[in-house]
Amino acid sequence: MGKILELAEALWKGEDDVYSHHPFGPPYGTEPIAEGAWFNKGFANTIIRKTEDGLIIVDPGGFFDSRNKFDSIRKVVPDPLHTAIFTHGHTDHVFGVPQFVKEAASKGCSRPRVIAHEAILDRFRRYAETAGWNGVINGRQFQGNADQPTWPDQFSTPDITYTKSLNICVGGVDLHLRHARGETDDHTWVFFPDIRLLCTGDLFIYAVPNAGNPQKVQRYAGEWAMALREMASLEPEILAPGHGFPILGRDRVCQALEDTAALLESLQEQTLTLMNKGATLDEILHAVKIPEKLSRRPYLQPVYDEPEFIVRNIYRLYGGWYDGMPSHLKPAPEQAKAEEVARLAGGADKLAARAEELLAEGNLRLACHLADWAYLAAPEDTAVRRTAGRIYMARTESEQSTMAMGIYLSVAREMDAEPENELLQKGYLIRAQSAREKGALGEKKHVKNQETMGGDRNG
Repeated sequence: MGKILELAEALWKGEDDVYSHHPFGPPYGTEPIAEGAWFNKGFANTIIRKTEDGLIIVDPGGFFDSRNKFDSIRKVVPDPLHTAIFTHGHTDHVFGVPQFVKEAASKGCSRPRVIAHEAILDRFRRYAETAGWNGVINGRQFQGNADQPTWPDQFSTPDITYTKSLNICVGGVDLHLRHARGETDDHTWVFFPDIRLLCTGDLFIYAVPNAGNPQKVQRYAGEWAMALREMASLEPEILAPGHGFPILGRDRVCQALEDTAALLESLQEQTLTLMNKGATLDEILHAVKIPEKLSRRPYLQPVYDEPEFIVRNIYRLYGGWYDGMPSHLKPAPEQAKAEEVARLAGGADKLAARAEELLAEGNLRLACHLADWAYLAAPEDTAVRRTAGRIYMARTESEQSTMAMGIYLSVAREMDAEPENELLQKGYLIRAQSAREKGALGEKKHVKNQETMGGDRNG
């Protein structure tokens, strides 16, 4: 058993945890997971299956690491690529094919084909139209604006697309492709029935599902849960996720899939129940909780996305953007509101001072509101700016999810604050802390930074 599978076993048993080993972080590499099948763990994962006609590769790489994946795969299996499958159009999954195309041409082999859901074409068009925006939001999300935004402008267009399902055979190996709206509207999950291998794409990432992402387009929690239930009904024996660590054994795989479905179902049911009673978004956000049992699962920790963000996404899907606060329907400019609040408080410096008091009390949510108003009311005031920067840096260091950390760090940097932690300085936003330090999984406490992530990503 290699180091990836060894760590996967330790995580399942609670001997280690995803606060020390973020699903997107190391160890990286390629290891066998079944006869004729390999699992490549990277920022995003790749699954390789050998056939008589060549390789099937699910998610061949990201635009930032496809060369490394190609080299890692070639160290363990030399067969030409026959079929690449994109589970969805996020940029950490849909690159890498050109390396195999170039290799095939140099060896006189047939050009490999690409298969994806038909909606991926619209996604690629949208990415081209919003390249600047996507660069900006990914720079915030994964680096806290440590570097200049980047975004690709060339994608490998699929040769074959499908609508609902597709069953194919490559070199004597059968595989089933199924569409599901979940993290994206173009998602595909793949099942190899002969070895009971399930490739979920990002419908499972060994963490709270990425169903809320504050900066990205709509997610579909209810349909996502249905897809997970359908996967579990096939009784897979190996789960190869889009991010994170593989799960081996029928009982474990079904438990992980069904627990993840139950989490999404619970958040959706609670949110809709409150919406049907006329509750505002604010009331819903502070009322909905994940079941205690699920909050302690090692594969359902909020290290990337968060349940609170998922609730917002469910509300957006069913309720639109109006949050129930009348003044928010046609609001005054934020700066005008900040100036008025500062006038009532006796000046922006008074707001900043009170924000620092709230910071000392540990009330970071309220402190951030006051810091926003103080900074907007007096953006040129060095002392106010410094105070606001300290508050947002403290907020960064108190958070657990990559998404929250990245956004708060970018705000702190806008206010000229820089973290003392070397990894945060570089934009490495993987939170690390052992279960022993946390006390219990699912409990929110201040945590330390350890391992590594950087560069623009998509999710």
